[in-house]
Amino acid sequence: MSKIEPGAVFTVPYPYFREEVDLPPEGPNEGPVTNITWRPGVRWVLVYDDFEAEAEGIGAMLLTVIDVHKPGRFPARVFFTRQWRDPDGKLFGKGALRITTVPAFLRRTKGYMHEFELVAPHTPEIKP
Repeated sequence: MSKIEPGAVFTVPYPYFREEVDLPPEGPNEGPVTNITWRPGVRWVLVYDDFEAEAEGIGAMLLTVIDVHKPGRFPARVFFTRQWRDPDGKLFGKGALRITTVPAFLRRTKGYMHEFELVAPHTPEIKP
């Protein structure tokens, strides 16, 4: 495990699933465009009388440490940015600065918070 210091990058394996997304029309006389994309996280499915988490691929969550600061008597804080890399290798995400305590940051670096099952990818049916 890397040390939490400025410039350190933590690559955390993260589950992804496929999702349909409606994009705005490309032209004034066209309708919305439906696209299939990867979404970080899991899909919850009903199995008998309980819900189970499933994912269709494994990508990554990239956490880049900007700084660590201990403000007086308060717990140390980690300032970091987060990006995503989907199972196809595409990088995305906003560069917003995030702040959390050191223990909470370390929990994020351990992986996804729930157990999940990796299932065969399926492509949602796109209706014309």
